[in-house]
Amino acid sequence: MEKREFLLWKVGLVFLALIDGSSATLSPSGVNYEVVALMSIKTDLNDPYNVLENWDANSVDPCSWRMITCSQDGYVSALGLPSGLSGRLSPGIGNLTNLQSVLLQNNDISGPIPAVIGTLEKLHTLDLSNNKFIGGIPSSLGDLKNLNYLRLNNNSLSGPIPDSLSNVKGLTLVDLSFNNLSGSVPKISARTFKIVGNPSICGQSSKNNCSVVYPEPLSFPPDTVKDHSESGGKSHIAVAFGTSFGAAFLIVIVIGLLVWWRYRRNQQIFFDVNGNFSITLFVYR
Repeated sequence: MEKREFLLWKVGLVFLALIDGSSATLSPSGVNYEVVALMSIKTDLNDPYNVLENWDANSVDPCSWRMITCSQDGYVSALGLPSGLSGRLSPGIGNLTNLQSVLLQNNDISGPIPAVIGTLEKLHTLDLSNNKFIGGIPSSLGDLKNLNYLRLNNNSLSGPIPDSLSNVKGLTLVDLSFNNLSGSVPKISARTFKIVGNPSICGQSSKNNCSVVYPEPLSFPPDTVKDHSESGGKSHIAVAFGTSFGAAFLIVIVIGLLVWWRYRRNQQIFFDVNGNFSITLFVYR
């Protein structure tokens, strides 16, 4: 009996967890705020191929919608829209507070990049490449501490590259190429940082290496320590080479001596028979 009650108690907990997960995105009036945010995005976009047809304002759960991925606890975690969309990106995207990935590349979306994207604390991938975005890169993107992958290339963005991006320490790729950016280039700690195709930064008179920029590592030794380590490395290489060459030369000498010694050990004994001819015998010991 106690075992049965324990099982019923566990089932009840699971049921309550499911209810909590499904109601976590509901407002006091019973409206799912993530549905509202997604519908504002749909409203500001032009969708000639009806890709977003099943995005329904009356739906309680958007996790079954096309191009939407949800986490296990029922929050919208990824937004990936197909090619062919135009219009603008709604600031309502800032209400999808659990977004981890935004993939809107290869569309015709125009207008500015909403600065509210900088409030999406869990965002690690932002790809707005190959669109028609204009205006500046929001400095709020520097607040995305978990950002790993940033692609804004092939747009019409202008103005400086925000210094705030240098505050994001976990970046792997930053691609800002083929825009109209200008000004100085901040030290961005990304493994790959691309800015080619920005005439004001990468013009003929520019000193920037704009093909691919690999910035200095986050921590590196002072010049004196660096020079010492480099000279020490060179001296170690020279010592190793000299030692190897000396050992090889010594081996050659030893082999030569052994051959010479064996040769001297071989004695030639000549016998003269009747003075007409000689026979040469080699005796090996």
